[in-house]
Amino acid sequence: MKKKKTSSKPGKPPAKGRIILLLAAAAVLVCAAAVWRHLAAPRIELPYLTARYAAVMDVNTGGFVYSQEMDMPRSPASLTKLMTLFLVLDDLESGALDWEDTFTVTAEQAHTQGSKYGMRPGEVFTVRQLVAGTVLSSGCDCVQCLVLMCAQDEAAFVVRMNKKAKELGMKGSNFANATGIDASGHYMTAHDIAVLSRALVRAHPELLDFTSVPELTVEGREFKNMHRLVGRDSRVKGLKTGTTLIGGYNLVTLAQEGDQEYVIVLLDSNNDNSRFSEAKTVVDVLFGEERHGQE
Repeated sequence: MKKKKTSSKPGKPPAKGRIILLLAAAAVLVCAAAVWRHLAAPRIELPYLTARYAAVMDVNTGGFVYSQEMDMPRSPASLTKLMTLFLVLDDLESGALDWEDTFTVTAEQAHTQGSKYGMRPGEVFTVRQLVAGTVLSSGCDCVQCLVLMCAQDEAAFVVRMNKKAKELGMKGSNFANATGIDASGHYMTAHDIAVLSRALVRAHPELLDFTSVPELTVEGREFKNMHRLVGRDSRVKGLKTGTTLIGGYNLVTLAQEGDQEYVIVLLDSNNDNSRFSEAKTVVDVLFGEERHGQE
């Protein structure tokens, strides 16, 4: 008697197996939803802020623990310089630029628009000094020197800025210059500023050597940090101030305590004092009030 051939084709799993598979798939979806809520939903409550646009990001996870109109494009003022610094530090890392390379200032850089470190035509600055002047003094004159050391002109450098923004997933940003001067088509969102800040400090932690001190002497030149919380609260590691007529009073703050790290973005605060006092409030909500290290 011939035996019946059994089919090698896979059949449907038994009903019990299908139920198990469906339950497993449902569990995965529930877990994914929980993770999404953890990353996307606000998880801290803050008192009233005068800043109209805000974002607080957990640097470790990349998730936002607080947001307020964070996807609204705004003139970012000198927060633009975070992207400028990113490209400069990229070039330093690749060897295209060296910390000791020098630039001789011309009248064009000395008389550039915006906040200045204060340089005179004929003076010679190293890259290290120019980075310090950009980070601490928010010098547009320093930026213009760095731009010409990294690209043919500012237009070419701006192309690089927008390319980098695309690589970082900054969908709500577009750059028209390297300094942050108010200009048509120049904007960022609080969301994107947080994304940029996180990527910057993770890729180039050496930046904190400049941002986390109240003042710095570099090769005989003195630089004072415009972020007024640095040196007053030991958890604050800088990062960048920005002010223009259209952009208003803006501030990005990096705060660290133990293994916790946050980026705090406040845009268009009422005034200069408000942005710092409100950043301090956020830091205290995140970590609790600091008992030491304040002036």
